[in-house]
Order: sequence, then C-alpha cells, then structure tokens
Amino acid sequence: MNSQINRDERGIYHWTGVIDRSYENKTFRIAFGVCGGICAVFILMSLFMGGEFMGTVLLSCLGVMAVCGGVCWLFNRNAGRRKQSYLMDEDSVGLYQRRYYTPITFRSVRKAVVYGSRDMIELFQAVGSAPVFVPHEDFPFVKDFILERLPKTAETEYQD
Repeated sequence: MNSQINRDERGIYHWTGVIDRSYENKTFRIAFGVCGGICAVFILMSLFMGGEFMGTVLLSCLGVMAVCGGVCWLFNRNAGRRKQSYLMDEDSVGLYQRRYYTPITFRSVRKAVVYGSRDMIELFQAVGSAPVFVPHEDFPFVKDFILERLPKTAETEYQD
C-alpha cells in the first residue's frame, strides 16, 4: 500500500484529495435552488406590482437560469477530477489553496460524518461545515487521526 500523505519535518501531514463527484453535484443543486428561488421571488414581486414588468422579469430569470446552468454544466464536465490540497497537524485539518489556509480546529467540531465509500469526512462546526477528501489508501489513517482528536461531545456518524 503506497501512501500519498507526506509528513514534513514539523510534523505536518499534507496530501491532495480528489473532490467526490456526488459532493460537487450537491453544490450544483444548491446553486440551481438558490437561483430558482431568487427568480421566483422576482416573478411574485412583478405579479404584485401589476404585471407590466412580467415580460422583462421572465426574460431576466430565464437568462439567470441559463447562466447558472451553463456554469454548472462547465464545472460538471470536470466533476470528479478536481483536487484540493490539505494540511493536518495535531490541532487542526484544513484546506490549503495557494497562499491561503483554512483550518478547522478539532476542538471546534460538533459533528463528524464519515463517508467510507466516498473517502470523505465532513466536519461540522457551529457555523458551516467542511469536507476532507482523502486518497483511498490513506483514508483509514486520516479517519482515525481526526476522530481521535475530536472532543468527547462531538457526534460521529458513519454513512456509506
């Protein structure tokens, strides 16, 4: 078994994980839902304003949904191939993008959902969540490393 996780001299682990296709599709559904909801609000507003703006509003909403659909389609062409870099130490794990590092401290995690078949751990904080994608051969190590460092009050859920 070849590990794709590297550990530097400071004890920080780093690796690159492929974003799961179904996780990206969830993001696309959220984008369509938000755009559709905004369009519905504008359509309702134009109805209550007398309807003289209905043609403009409908064309605008059609344009917004077409742009949203086009962007989602372009991103969906590469779904399952995009990668993210991660750093992990004794206190946190986080996404590393160029010069920006977004850590999630283990003590702030309230819930962890482990998706074994997708090689993903989603960590939920008080506000927001963050997925951690791991190469298949290194998933057991990262899963155990993270779960051992979570607070005792954190809920752990396993899904496949």
